Amino acid sequence: MISSKENVVTLHRPNSLGELLGLWAGGLMAPSYALGSLVRQARIFHPRGVYFKAEVDVADEIDPQFEALADGLTKGDTMVRLSTGFWSMGRLMLPDILGVSVRFNAAADAGYVAQDGSQDLLMVTSKFLLTLPIAALLTNSRDFLANDYHGMGKYSLVGKPNMYLRLRSMIQSSNSSRDRYDKIRTDVADGDVVFTLEAASRLEPSRWYPLVQIRLVSELTIDDRVTMFWPFRTGLGIRPEGFTQFLRPAPYLASQWARNAGG
Repeated sequence: MISSKENVVTLHRPNSLGELLGLWAGGLMAPSYALGSLVRQARIFHPRGVYFKAEVDVADEIDPQFEALADGLTKGDTMVRLSTGFWSMGRLMLPDILGVSVRFNAAADAGYVAQDGSQDLLMVTSKFLLTLPIAALLTNSRDFLANDYHGMGKYSLVGKPNMYLRLRSMIQSSNSSRDRYDKIRTDVADGDVVFTLEAASRLEPSRWYPLVQIRLVSELTIDDRVTMFWPFRTGLGIRPEGFTQFLRPAPYLASQWARNAGG
């Protein structure tokens, strides 16, 4: 029997003053997130998403230093959620941030709930926290495949600190649908949607190393009200670090609590 860890959250001990300050600042923000989610009766950010089953393969020409990590990401079953940042409508094309959340090493026969060894990654179309307003203007909110997605902070990758993550689409959609959700569903049905997860060091931010390729296979029916991607679910060794990453836990938990409390 698979032990579900969907509602079990852990948080790594802060290793620096910046991480401690991020945790403290996030706590100050949490009440506003809870209030917003209560009023909206949904996540305050990324309220609507579409889920897909995915297949993961080690990228071609993988750098030896990342072989073990990439191989681990191919284990188990993988689920991907594509979402809008604030607006939930499919055709309302106001400036927005798009997001991609990935759960590695889940179990399809258990509804893709988190288990021991699962890894969640939460990516958005902004490189950094401070660039969110500009990124909302630059994001092509009409098409999930027309943007790059970033971890918006630093990570430690199986012991290698100060790393950035990026998710890139390998194709551009030729679908003319005006609804971004219909567009991505059609592209997935055509077998055309592949993302590459890449890593770069803060010391060499322009040198990106491909880790794995993620192919979206088919749409999943997942209960959006109970599924919880958690940035500190790190079962495969990808650990968030730094101020921005530690800013996230308290608002995430507050929003989740308010969403459930509001029914």
